[in-house]
Amino acid sequence: WVGCHVTTSRSSRWPGGVPSLALPDHALARAYLKMSEALLWSALPVSRGDWVVELGSAPGGSAQALLDHQLKVIGVDPAEMPAEVTSQPDFEHIRRRAREVPGRAIRHATWLAADMNVPPQQTLDDVQAILDRHEGPIRGLLLTLKLADWKLVDDLSGWIAQVQSWGFRDVRLRQLAFSRRELCLVALRSRGQRRVRRRSTRAAASQRSVRTDNPRESVPAPNST
Repeated sequence: WVGCHVTTSRSSRWPGGVPSLALPDHALARAYLKMSEALLWSALPVSRGDWVVELGSAPGGSAQALLDHQLKVIGVDPAEMPAEVTSQPDFEHIRRRAREVPGRAIRHATWLAADMNVPPQQTLDDVQAILDRHEGPIRGLLLTLKLADWKLVDDLSGWIAQVQSWGFRDVRLRQLAFSRRELCLVALRSRGQRRVRRRSTRAAASQRSVRTDNPRESVPAPNST
């Protein structure tokens, strides 16, 4: 039997809504998979070499995923980071709490991620503190909102309104396959950012040479080894 369906979203292309991602041997934590899925699902228009400030960086799994996506990371966490991460040339560690970070220390960051084991409102308040002190524009957000109590979902509209009040009009949420009782919130200044990314991706694809691999071979999943 052969079945097919018309995809209506990026995640509907994955069987059961679960992307084919494997945890690499060098990953320090399963947060690696969560960040990889978040980047894959959100299709954020990030570019190689972009700086991301990551709140709650320890123990380093998410930071590794960002680095493996060829991004540069400023990890903000009062806890010590493992040498496997701090030894990377594209990683900087600010050993402070989010509200103690001076704006000049993250002025070259254009993206902000957060995965902290705190209530959603505290995550949003810490993100707002960073945005208030940041000296340049943050293009987009990638946040994990922990749901210690399912009743917190009643506050969902308020969280979205708070993010939109910062100037992020394109706000999307999803419970990731590799996450637990939490939501992934992704926000961009406008939907136009996604259109620009799609155009640049199509232009790059049109300039590629004809494929030389066997078209029947399976393609490895992103970030898998």
